[in-house]
Amino acid sequence: MKTAGLTLASRRAAATVTDAACRAFGRGAVIRVARYILLRARLDYPNSMSVNGEISLQRWVLALAPAGEIHVADVGANVGLWSRSLLAAASQAGRTADVRLHAFEPDTSAYAQLERSPWMSRASLSRVALSDCQGTSALHVVGPAAGTNSLHPSPAATARAQTVSTVTLDSYAAGSGVSEFALVKIDTEGHDLAVLRGARGLLAGHRIVVVQFEYNHRWVFGRAFLRDAFDLLTGHGYEVGKLTPKGVEFYPGWEPDLETFVEGNYVACLPEVAPGLPAVRWWKAG
Repeated sequence: MKTAGLTLASRRAAATVTDAACRAFGRGAVIRVARYILLRARLDYPNSMSVNGEISLQRWVLALAPAGEIHVADVGANVGLWSRSLLAAASQAGRTADVRLHAFEPDTSAYAQLERSPWMSRASLSRVALSDCQGTSALHVVGPAAGTNSLHPSPAATARAQTVSTVTLDSYAAGSGVSEFALVKIDTEGHDLAVLRGARGLLAGHRIVVVQFEYNHRWVFGRAFLRDAFDLLTGHGYEVGKLTPKGVEFYPGWEPDLETFVEGNYVACLPEVAPGLPAVRWWKAG
């Protein structure tokens, strides 16, 4: 007899071993080990560019981009680490002259560092927050240039409010004459869905080839779900998957198993581009 993919005997044996381990080592220790095993098996690696696949995605997109200008948006640029990596990848690919980098950062301290960076001298910098509407908003600043500064307050953090301007990516593209983005990277600490909604026009017109957005527990503060992003992106014909060190784990659609709020990056791309990206078979696909 099988139950949920395991035989009844296997489940009983696992339960016995788990109960014994909890008595011997404590539930906390067992849960931490089990959580590590689960995250590792799901390819939920630490959210660091050096290991999570972000650097690889930059190289893949540059390799797929046709000759000519390559417009790239760094939304939530902070002090420019992602942008610097992108420009280095472009240099290695011999495409420095093709890249047109657009970086957006609302925090005053982080933006000042961007302006001083020699790497960003050829980039278009905007001290604004991208969102789903034009106007102003409160940026909750945990610390100068902190990576967790957000438009959504965290109940666990003490922050001061900084008033910032908000624009949509649609309006920015229209005002700056960008017809298409080869890559849009979004890292806005829980505001990523709003940024995507502010790019509805670009998405509807398939004028974004690849978009990468961060998903984590801060989406709770924005009252957003990964399902909302799937509905928006698949509704415009995009393929959606999770970025991993081994490639993109594409999904046939949203499922409850994906709604973990575990920090990581997701990728949406045009269907014709998906075959050109290294792919990882989803564990539920067998």
